[in-house]
Amino acid sequence: MSVEPGIVDTNVLVYALDADAPQHIAARALLDAARDASSTLFVTSQILCEFYSIVTNPQRVSKPRAASDALSAASGLLAFLRVLPIPLHAVDGLLELLRHYPVTAAKYSTCKSWQPCRRMRSREFIRSTPLTSRFFRNSRL
Repeated sequence: MSVEPGIVDTNVLVYALDADAPQHIAARALLDAARDASSTLFVTSQILCEFYSIVTNPQRVSKPRAASDALSAASGLLAFLRVLPIPLHAVDGLLELLRHYPVTAAKYSTCKSWQPCRRMRSREFIRSTPLTSRFFRNSRL
């Protein structure tokens, strides 16, 4: 199986680890093919964090992994997957956003259950907030 360059999403990594998942064989085949030196597949630090969070959470998977097993699996993935770097201007922009619009679990939880907030799309929020629209308009991502 030849693999075109691309980004591997969290669900593929989770399915590859979960032998009971219907998608396991396809996910495993993709990752096995990606081990070839001629293949170039990427993940982001966010994807790795999501992977760890999902596979260790008993509310998300039927057979949660111990933290050490999840870290070992992530380390094994990094033997053949490349991690995309985060541009410094993106990190600076994120910190600026958090300084102006602090997010806490309580605020997120409240917002998640509030109907108008659930309907608002990320793009609409970005466009409606001067700070975020300025950051993303000037972003080179």
